[in-house]
Amino acid sequence: MDRNFLVSVVIPVYKVEKYLAETVDSVIGQSIGFEENIQIILVNDGSPDNSEEICLEYRDRFPDNIVYIKKENGGVSSARNAGIPYIRGEYVNFLDSDDIWTPEAFRLMLELFEDSSGSTDIVAARKKFFDARDGWHHLDYRFERTKTADLTEEYDFVQLDVTGALIRTAAIGGHRFCEKLKYGEDAAFVGEILLEKRTLGVCREAVHLYRKRSDDSSALQGELRSRSYFFDSPKYFHKHLFSLSKKKYGFIEKFIQYTVMYDIGWRIRKDLTGALSPNDYKRYCNMIDALLRQIDDDVIMKQRNIWKKQKIYCLMRKRGMKKTAALYRRISRTDIMYR
Repeated sequence: MDRNFLVSVVIPVYKVEKYLAETVDSVIGQSIGFEENIQIILVNDGSPDNSEEICLEYRDRFPDNIVYIKKENGGVSSARNAGIPYIRGEYVNFLDSDDIWTPEAFRLMLELFEDSSGSTDIVAARKKFFDARDGWHHLDYRFERTKTADLTEEYDFVQLDVTGALIRTAAIGGHRFCEKLKYGEDAAFVGEILLEKRTLGVCREAVHLYRKRSDDSSALQGELRSRSYFFDSPKYFHKHLFSLSKKKYGFIEKFIQYTVMYDIGWRIRKDLTGALSPNDYKRYCNMIDALLRQIDDDVIMKQRNIWKKQKIYCLMRKRGMKKTAALYRRISRTDIMYR
């Protein structure tokens, strides 16, 4: 494919025959004009269902706009990485194959890129759940108004995903999705790019519809059944971004701290009974404690997804007050991770 486009959309495909057409149609229906301005890269990650036939049907309908790649199964990061060399758009979106874009989304996000005059490499859209869940995402507070946020000041403007954002293709450079990660691969990839300019565009009017599947088949809904969630994510997502920030600036940027603490906030709320052996459980807790020791107190206290008592408990763990923290847990019953 020799021609260039305004936007490329990389879509990993695996066991999504029920949803894929709706996803692709939402890209084709963008108001900026599909055939003139948009490229779709469908990456079949060894899907065993009827997804390939759907991909081929769309490719044959739009041979000048759609690239089809077939590879052995390697996971979503592998599929996205396989699609990167084929990108011909000035901007790129890595869209999950069961999600949907509203028709004006790309136009509105591109306008913010233009208004930002090159000051940011990522523009995020509001995220709304559908299917098994409705309502706005927990991070919707960032979208009070459309703007380009300075992350050194508004460090709670955390961006965790690539599915609901456009990224300047030139900013990707040598960045790739970590194929060792099953959870947090989006946040690690986005964090690397955000560390360059330390800004994030937020577009209130653009909406990305994020499917929560009713059949419990999405990756995030099975995280507690995976050792990768417990051990790979803290190493290749949390520690990786901490190290990268320290290497680049000599300290851990607060927006990176906030990103990691946001994830820890969800982790301490999960009941891990029976999920790990005693030795693995101890190892996991020690990894989380080591991360907490690198997070500033105000970053912990500014978290929006955990209660005040849980924040205090994290501060205790950070300071090594494990006996006191254990007593505090029994009294307040705010935490279920550290048993």
